[in-house]
Amino acid sequence: QGYREFTVGNKQMSKGMCEERIEKLESVGFEWNKQETTWDAMFEELKLFKAKYGNTNVPTPYADSTKLPRWVSNQRQDYRNYKAGNKQKSKG
Repeated sequence: QGYREFTVGNKQMSKGMCEERIEKLESVGFEWNKQETTWDAMFEELKLFKAKYGNTNVPTPYADSTKLPRWVSNQRQDYRNYKAGNKQKSKG
């Protein structure tokens, strides 16, 4: 599927992905969608922040995480875009 193929003896081989490689990667917990994984991790960070402080108003800067304030800001911007009718895919 779009990968260059080559021949070894009389066997067609692919330089791209195949079921065997997929299974091997999945056996070690490979994350196929890094953006989704990152979003989930940041959401978990936000839950910890809320448990600690009782709200989701992450200050900028925030000493415990340099990424969380930016992520929260991006979620708020994505929400505003969504409400305004801009249903583009989120940055995460």
